[in-house]
Amino acid sequence: DRADGYHEIKSIMQSIGLSDELTFEILKRKNNHRSENKNGIYITCNNEDIPLDEKNLVHKAAALILDNYNLRDKYSIRINIEKHIPVCAGLAGGSTNAAATLVALDKLFNLNIKVTDITNLASEVGSDVPFCLKGGTTLAEGRGEKLSELPHLPFYWIILATNGGKFLSREVYGKFDLIGVEKKSIHKELVNNIMEKEFSDFFGKLRNDLEDVVVIEDKEILVVKEKASELGAIAAQMTGSGPTVFALCDDLKTALDVYEGLKPLSSRVFLSHTKPNSLTVYS
Repeated sequence: DRADGYHEIKSIMQSIGLSDELTFEILKRKNNHRSENKNGIYITCNNEDIPLDEKNLVHKAAALILDNYNLRDKYSIRINIEKHIPVCAGLAGGSTNAAATLVALDKLFNLNIKVTDITNLASEVGSDVPFCLKGGTTLAEGRGEKLSELPHLPFYWIILATNGGKFLSREVYGKFDLIGVEKKSIHKELVNNIMEKEFSDFFGKLRNDLEDVVVIEDKEILVVKEKASELGAIAAQMTGSGPTVFALCDDLKTALDVYEGLKPLSSRVFLSHTKPNSLTVYS
């Protein structure tokens, strides 16, 4: 635990193919006149669980661009978010969308922001946002903003299963402070396994220390993990602050078996794959 309320973490992060889709429109303000929405940021979304105001990390990212580059009085921004990534499910959907917002607005306004500057802005928005700018396979430390790029994992199929439960990261970390057990960090061994391409050792050692806290409220996590392993997944773990479980498979047939096998146990199941980057920009 740190003075700023964040937690020190050591986490290996991996970008995958499941994504939301964001559309941006830049509008010039007429005669410098601020419209009825004084902040000039308009967000729409197909998921009613998503806040459309300052609570949304996309809003925070857009506001940082407008304010840091003196664009607030000249422009308004319309952003539509088409959600596919489950919400509050440990999948960094909000962080990824914030990263996409920084990159898209940099391009749309022709700002040519330096990598260090855009990374600092990302860090201001949220702990996972710097990783989401880049993606790939990365060791995240500090509160998530200290990133060490690792060799990309090879292509694996990934099945994600969630029962629709929503767990806020800060609440999960808060419970971990109360009842969690801090275990010896194995991040050095995991990094070494990736460097040496010892993937079976790597997958055999994977663990998520937050899981012990989340399974108190959501025991299905253990059932889903066990079922995925039974069906041939090479690894199955809770992702992030939960409650989503990811299962890795190295061939499509096994991946489809796991995908179908987890459907009766979960409200939503996705078939995805590892990816060497996290954002794609279409103009």
